[in-house]
Parts: sequence; C-alpha cells; structure tokens
Amino acid sequence: MGARRTTLRILTLATPAVVALLVAAPGQALPPHPFGPPALTIGCPNQGSLMSLTGATGQSGPEPGINPGQIRFQTFPAAPPIPAAGQVTVAWVNFDTGQTGIADLEGAYPYYSKTVDTGRGNVMAMVFGSINLGSMPLCQSNPTFGNFIA
Repeated sequence: MGARRTTLRILTLATPAVVALLVAAPGQALPPHPFGPPALTIGCPNQGSLMSLTGATGQSGPEPGINPGQIRFQTFPAAPPIPAAGQVTVAWVNFDTGQTGIADLEGAYPYYSKTVDTGRGNVMAMVFGSINLGSMPLCQSNPTFGNFIA
C-alpha cells in the first residue's frame, strides 16, 4: 500500500509539470542576442565628444516577420552623442551550410534593421560602417562581431 500511495503522490505532483511541457509552444526563438562590444567610432568630433558608440543585435526566427533560417540584424545608439547619419553593413557566414552574404541595413539612422536569409545553423556575423557625425567628414566605425543560431 505504501508504494502505491507514493506513486500516486508523485503522479499528482508531476502531472501539472508534464502538461505544461506538452502545451508549451514548440520552436520558440531565442531573444535578441547582442553582438560583441558596441561598435566604436573614434576621432570624429561631435557635440563635444571624440567618440560615438553604436550597438547591434541579431534576432533569429520564428518570430513575427522572421522565419526559421532568418536573422534580423538591428542597430541602436549605445551611448551619446548620436551620429547624424550612417551606412551600416552586415556580413555573415553560416558555418553549418556554407552560405554567406553581405547586406546593407535599412531604416532611419541610428535604428537600422534588415532580415536576411542565413539558412538554419550557426551564423557568425560582423557589423561595420561609416558614420557621419554632422560636423566633420565621414569616419569609419570599428566592426563588431556576433555569433547566432538561426
């Protein structure tokens, strides 16, 4: 009788957890993953500063607007001052499939984004670009790297 009672107690306690696992949505995407350190632009005076920082993330699907095998790359200001304009590019390689690509991010600077077909697998990407701080000529932003699972 003791073994039966113990088994019933275990089943009673474990049933909600098992049901939650069975009902949970399959294949949810990972949250946006940041690239390494923010892209640093040095030596372009702007609003009293000699540097600017731009952050970047990659979001894999499935998510609204992002299918499996795709990654949405995005940029945002990481620290003031915010540059006046810029051209930001992402270059990527999928180590599992051998696919590669280069794409210019689109939108209103500094909030650029682009969803690219990387194929499923382990993707290494690099974001780089040129920055116009408004008061001086164009400067190059140091590249930043990130590793993503598409």
